[in-house]
Amino acid sequence: MTRLLVRGQVHTFDPARPLASNVLLSDGVVEAVDSDIRQDVDTLDLDPGDILQPGWRDDHIHLLSTLASRCSFDLSNADSVSHLLERLSCALPGGNGWIRAWGYEASSLVERRHPTSHELDRTTRGVPTVVHDRTGHVAVVNTAAARALGIQSQTDGVLVEREDILDRTPTLAVADLKTAAEELFGEWRRGGLVAITDATHTNDVKAVDLLANIAETCGAPRITAMVGVDRLDGFRYGEIRRGIQVGHAKVMPDVQGVTDLGRLVRGAHEEGFPVAIHVMDIDTLEQALLALEASRSPINTVDRLEHCSLALPEQLDRIRKLGVLVCTQPSFLSYRLDKYLNELSDVEHNWLWPLRSLIKRDIHVTFSSDSPVVPADPDEWIEAAISRPLGSGEDVTKDAAKKMAAVSTITPGLAADMLVIANDHGCRPVTGWD
Repeated sequence: MTRLLVRGQVHTFDPARPLASNVLLSDGVVEAVDSDIRQDVDTLDLDPGDILQPGWRDDHIHLLSTLASRCSFDLSNADSVSHLLERLSCALPGGNGWIRAWGYEASSLVERRHPTSHELDRTTRGVPTVVHDRTGHVAVVNTAAARALGIQSQTDGVLVEREDILDRTPTLAVADLKTAAEELFGEWRRGGLVAITDATHTNDVKAVDLLANIAETCGAPRITAMVGVDRLDGFRYGEIRRGIQVGHAKVMPDVQGVTDLGRLVRGAHEEGFPVAIHVMDIDTLEQALLALEASRSPINTVDRLEHCSLALPEQLDRIRKLGVLVCTQPSFLSYRLDKYLNELSDVEHNWLWPLRSLIKRDIHVTFSSDSPVVPADPDEWIEAAISRPLGSGEDVTKDAAKKMAAVSTITPGLAADMLVIANDHGCRPVTGWD
C-alpha cells in the first residue's frame, strides 16, 4: 500500500467540514480527511498560498465538436453577414478539400439571421463549404456542398438539427483532432478541470470508440459519455469502455415538437439507462416532466435535465419531487446577454437560468459549459453564478457555486486524480502517489 499525507490548507467543499489541515491518500484514493497519522507515511507539504481542493467537472460538453471547432476557421467575431463573408474569404480548404468554419452567432449579427448558401457562394470560390453556428444546432452549406451532400433542393442551405445530412461531410483527420486535444487538455489541466461529461445526442459505438482513441493518447481528463437514446445497442449504463464511462441516455427533442418523449424515456428506462433530456424552454420542460412522471428511472440511478434555461416556479417544484438532477450553464448569461435582452420579456428574465430557486428546493445542480458554445472555464461559471448579470434573486454564494462546479466533495473514496492544488498561478494535479 502506498500512502501519502498531503498537509496544508484543504478546501473540501463539504458543508459539514469545509476546511481541513490534511488529506491521507492510500493507493491513489482518499482514505481520510484530517487524519492524525504521523508515522510510516510519506508527506507532501503545500506551499504557502496553495490550496488542496477537488478538481472541476464540466458536466455537459461536446468534446468532438469542441475539437472540430479548433480545427475550423473561426467566425466568432463576425457582427454581420457581410463581415462573416469577408472573414470567410480568407478560409482555406482542409486536407479533405472542404472549407469548414465555425462560431458565428445569428442573434449577434446585424441582420439577426443565418447566412444563405447563395451568400456563401459569393466568397467560397466553388469549394464545398459548411459553416456551423456557435450552438452546433445549425449549419449552412454552399451550393457545392449541397450538391455533394445530395440536397440540391435545399434553397437556402440552412440545416437545423440535420446530423443525418451533415454526417455525409468528409470527416476531420483523427491526427488533427488529437493535435487539438493535446492543446485543449493541457489548458484544462492548468485550469483544474479533471473530468467531463460528453452530452452529445448522436453518440454511438463509433463515436465513443473515437473518444477513447483520442483520450488514450492525449492525457485526457476522466470522460463520461452519454449515448443517444436511439443508439443504446451495444452499451450498458455505467460500463467502462476503453477508459470511457458510459453515462445517461441522451434525449434530444426535435425542433418540430413531435418527439414522443414518453416513449423514449420509458424505452431507455427499460434498457437500464437513466435519461438526460435537453430542455431549453418552458413547453419542452413540461413535456419532459410529464414523461419523467410517467416512468421512473432504474434503481440507483438519477435522471437529468440538461440546461433547464427557463422554468416556472411550479415546474421547479415538480423537478424537486421527481428527484432529478439539473445540469446548467451559468456563463450563458454572460456570453448571450444581448440575445436574452432582445428576445425575452422582463417576466421571462426572472425565470431565466434559475440557480437559487433550485438550491432552496434541494435540487442537485451541476455546472457545465456546453462547449464549444461557451468555453469550458469553471472560473467564468462561478463568477456568473454569483454576479448574475440578468434576473433577480437567482444569484448564489461563491461557496455554493464552487460546490456545483466541483467534481465532488473531498471525502473518503474520492480518487486522488480528482484533486488539484490551486493558487494564483493556476491549478496542478497532486503528485506523489503511484
